[in-house]
Amino acid sequence: MDVIYRYDPFAPLEQPKTPDAAAAIRRLTEGNERFAEIVRRMQQSTLGSDVDEPIVIPVSPISLGLPLYAGAIPTQAPFAIVLGCSDARVPTEAIFDQSFNNLFVLRIAGNVLGAEGLGSIHYAVANFGESLKAIVVVGHSKCGAVTASVDAYLSPEGYIDIASTHALRSIVNQIQIAVRSSAQALEEQAGCPIHKLPDYRSLLVAVSVYVNSAVSAFALQREIVSPDGQGPQVFFGVYDFETVRVRCRPVADNEFVPSGMRPAPASSQELAVYAAEVANAFLSLDDEDRDRNCKLTMKW
Repeated sequence: MDVIYRYDPFAPLEQPKTPDAAAAIRRLTEGNERFAEIVRRMQQSTLGSDVDEPIVIPVSPISLGLPLYAGAIPTQAPFAIVLGCSDARVPTEAIFDQSFNNLFVLRIAGNVLGAEGLGSIHYAVANFGESLKAIVVVGHSKCGAVTASVDAYLSPEGYIDIASTHALRSIVNQIQIAVRSSAQALEEQAGCPIHKLPDYRSLLVAVSVYVNSAVSAFALQREIVSPDGQGPQVFFGVYDFETVRVRCRPVADNEFVPSGMRPAPASSQELAVYAAEVANAFLSLDDEDRDRNCKLTMKW
C-alpha cells in the first residue's frame, strides 16, 4: 500500500472558504472522516488485505505553511480554535486532517480552562475575527486527567498526593464538576446503586470524559460571548481511540455513526440532560461494547 504526498505546481494556491460556524465544523468532521478512512485502509493492509489504490494526499506551499517566496511570512488565519488535551496520542491537526495555519490549538491536560488558556483564546478571538468561525473543545477516551479526578472522587484519601501540588490540583478540581455530574447521571439512569458494580470506576471515567468536554465548552461559551451577545460559537466532541473518530456520544461496535460535534450546552439544565444522555448510552451498550469503550489503559 502506498501513501503518496503529491505537489502539483499548477494547482491553484488558495485555501477553501469558511463562511460560518457550520462550514468550519463541516471542514473538521470531513477531515476526521478522511483521517479515519486512511487509518482503516492502513489497518486492512497491515492485516494482509489487498489495497490496490494508493492514498494520494495533495500538498502545496500554503498547506505546508511555507512562504510562497523567500522572506514572505504567511498571515495567521485559522478558521477554528481547538482546545484539546495534552495527550501525545491525540495530535489535533492530524485527527482532523488539517494543514498548517488552519487551526489555533491549545492543549492542556484534561482540556480544562485556566487563565492562560482563556487569555490565548481571547487573543485569538480579538485578532483573527475575519477568518475565525468556531471554537471546538475535544476530549478523548480513556483520559488520564479525568481518571485522576474520578479516583480523587471515589477515594478522597488518595487526593493528598495531588492536593499538595497547586498546579495539578487546579486541573483535577475543574474536572470534578464533570465527575460529580456523571456520577449523579449514572445513578439516576441505572435506577440502582450502580457504584457497587465492579466496573463502576471505568464506567464513570468513560461518562466523565464526554461530560467534561461539554462542561469546558459550556464555560468557554459563557466566557467569550460579548455583552451584546456576539462571539464565535463553541462546539465539543470526544476522540475515541478505537474508532479514531470525534463524536459527541458513545456508540456500539456495529453501529456506524459518522464524526460529529454538537454546540456547547446553553444552560446548566442542558448540561444535565446531556450527562443523562451519555450515561444512558453507555448503560445501553452490551457487555462487550461497554468493555471496549470503558476499559482503562493508562494512568495519569
